[in-house]
Amino acid sequence: MNNESQPKLTGATSPATTVMRILLGLMLTVGTATSVRAQGQIASGTVSGSGSGPYTYVLSFKDAAGATSPIGSVWYAWVPGVFYLPGTPTSASAPAGWTATVSGNSVQYVANSAGNDITAGQTLSGFTYQAVFTPAQLAAAPNSGRSDAYSAGLFSDAGNIFVVTTVPEPSTLALFTCGATALWFGARRKPRVD
Repeated sequence: MNNESQPKLTGATSPATTVMRILLGLMLTVGTATSVRAQGQIASGTVSGSGSGPYTYVLSFKDAAGATSPIGSVWYAWVPGVFYLPGTPTSASAPAGWTATVSGNSVQYVANSAGNDITAGQTLSGFTYQAVFTPAQLAAAPNSGRSDAYSAGLFSDAGNIFVVTTVPEPSTLALFTCGATALWFGARRKPRVD
């Protein structure tokens, strides 16, 4: 018995179904790309600035414990084709076993050999650069911390784009701590009732 009120099954799909299939496909593609990229180096870093001009900036880089590749080079404040620092550094230096090169409004840090790479779970400090721009100008520059890490030398693999976070200046942190302490004591003080 053929009932006209029942839906007919055909090869056509509704627009909503088509949209859902496309979204599901995109989510699976992005999820796969992210998990594949996360298999190598998983970089992170910090930068802090101090001085009264020229300013000295100190960086540290870390490869996460779950990383499967070391970090052999970092191009700080750069991703392919874009330089992010608010000005060109005047000089740069690196810890023992690494070299530093100023490149436009960015700095390249490269390990001299695989024995100096930053391995999974390890943090390496002592990367520095000097510049005339202030820590406030660095913090205000859009994407100034975006950087690219590689498992060996620059361009040795697809790279891992990450963000170097800014750590407040010690004097700024001290002022914040003093202010927070004063507020805490003020809140604890009970008014006198006569």
